[in-house]
Amino acid sequence: MNGNTLHGWMTASSLARRTAEALLRAAGRRHLARWDSLTPTCGQRRILLGLLHRAQTTRFGREHDFRRIRTVADFRRLVPLTTRAQLWRDYWQPVYPHLEGATWPGSAAKHSAVSEATRLTPPSPELQAAHRSALQTAFALMGHVRPHTRLLADTFLFLADEGPSNRTEPAVLAQRLPILLRPFTEAVADFQIERWSRRSVSLLLGPAERLLSLMEQIKQARGKRAARDVWPNLAALVYTRRPNAAPIDRFRAEVGDDVLLLEMAGRAEGPLTVEDPRFGLPRLLFDHGVYFEFVPPAEAAEPRCPRYGIDEIEVGLPYELVVTSPAGLWACRIGRTVCLEQRHPPLLRFVESSEPQSATAPPRRTRRTDLVIEALTPPRSPAFRPRSDGIGATPPENAFHTPWSIRADQG
Repeated sequence: MNGNTLHGWMTASSLARRTAEALLRAAGRRHLARWDSLTPTCGQRRILLGLLHRAQTTRFGREHDFRRIRTVADFRRLVPLTTRAQLWRDYWQPVYPHLEGATWPGSAAKHSAVSEATRLTPPSPELQAAHRSALQTAFALMGHVRPHTRLLADTFLFLADEGPSNRTEPAVLAQRLPILLRPFTEAVADFQIERWSRRSVSLLLGPAERLLSLMEQIKQARGKRAARDVWPNLAALVYTRRPNAAPIDRFRAEVGDDVLLLEMAGRAEGPLTVEDPRFGLPRLLFDHGVYFEFVPPAEAAEPRCPRYGIDEIEVGLPYELVVTSPAGLWACRIGRTVCLEQRHPPLLRFVESSEPQSATAPPRRTRRTDLVIEALTPPRSPAFRPRSDGIGATPPENAFHTPWSIRADQG
């Protein structure tokens, strides 16, 4: 039996679907129980040391003495805050397109063989594993709050991010999915309106803007008033949303009250949060391959500003999010601000750039590291956007670019 025959049998057989559903729910219960029992501090330290060990032979690792780092304090002392623009200028641009060994190890086949057709460089296996673990957590939460819903009764539709830096091949999208879901998922980069208007879909995944656009075109193709009239078996919708994007009230109008809406905050550089329906707030993915730090926004421009872990920040105060991930980012500012709403489990709220700061928030307690007077903080320097040989640098504050897709920003 070849792969195509096996895939066809699994998608057509109700027995295979029920078996996969039972296995998926059992794996989800174990995954969620493990995640709920973990301590964020221990999980974050383990992830950081693992990333440092993996990248200690890279140029960035040698220049910042990764071999000497044994604690979080060592990391903060030896590795300063960076931005994508700085990493591009100092590490990626001089060796582009052969990025392996600059800030993250990898083979030339993975990091320099850019497809002219899709302008895509596949990310590292560790980065794919981080996204896969985040989706597994999302499915575990869906199974927990909707235990009687048959998610695998119909097809999953997984849409790629659109835009020049996110044109992703379906095969690469599929690698982000748990293995049990792959036979029942269609990962597509382009809309296929006529095809999907006739298919039965049980779950949608993708960026909110693309999902809304797809629903609008599907309705027009079938002459329906709402997406729920086209896909009556739709059970859940998992979406990502850009900063300062429009609210997602339209989703509820399109799919009805019975469909579970679950928001994930992720970047090409790694997953950030997933909405926990049990609490109604985004929950930090502290055990999913990415190391997080938090910096007071007023002091983020300082070369040695205080950096805190999830266990050190205070509830109700804004902090700029800093990530270290297997995409080759080290203590990198990503332009997102969050507020901790609850410590156990770590629940966050994203603070949009236009959102006013709360005047009633309690003052931050003075720490020994807080040596800079906020009134004397110099203004942030303008974003660096270097160009060389016709190749555009990755915009440092754009939330949907990755160091492995710099070539797609040309033109």
